Amino acid sequence: MRCIVDDEKAIAAGFDPVEEKALEVTRKTREEISKGPMPKTVWKKFTQFCDKYNWKGTSFTAPIAAGYNINGYDMPIVDRLCESYGPIDEKKHKQKLFNPIFTMDLMQHVYCWFENNADVKGYSLDYLRDYFGMSKDNAHDALQDVKDTANILIKFLKMQRNLSKKIKFEKAFANGDLYVK
Repeated sequence: MRCIVDDEKAIAAGFDPVEEKALEVTRKTREEISKGPMPKTVWKKFTQFCDKYNWKGTSFTAPIAAGYNINGYDMPIVDRLCESYGPIDEKKHKQKLFNPIFTMDLMQHVYCWFENNADVKGYSLDYLRDYFGMSKDNAHDALQDVKDTANILIKFLKMQRNLSKKIKFEKAFANGDLYVK
């Protein structure tokens, strides 16, 4: 998607200027990102793709957004793009492309599993690629980042599904054995 590469114009439009470090990490130039397709065009295609997976066409049957740090990064962008180009819930003034309740933020998920693991030294996607033994070829390429995030998330979901069958949750506190009283 096309970026505003002139720092003053970006700031005037309410965006942060393009950071040189970000260009270095993504191996892109200002010229390359200035030639991308217009946001409205990309957004229309993206919403059409997402809408294919909303089986009833309601916000509660809309796809659940999943990604790495999406709550802190991607979802505010989704909100802004929905505000500009739709779809927007006119009554609530909120995006209605994705489920309004659930998201699957892998960064938070990983933190919940590893917050007490001294062997885990960080929570960046790059660190996790190393930790899980994944290739870092094409890291910071959007498609590769999505694939790596999906693979890690699928691994955790499969593990959780297997574990949840073995743990008795129903009436787990019926005997009064509470952690906080």
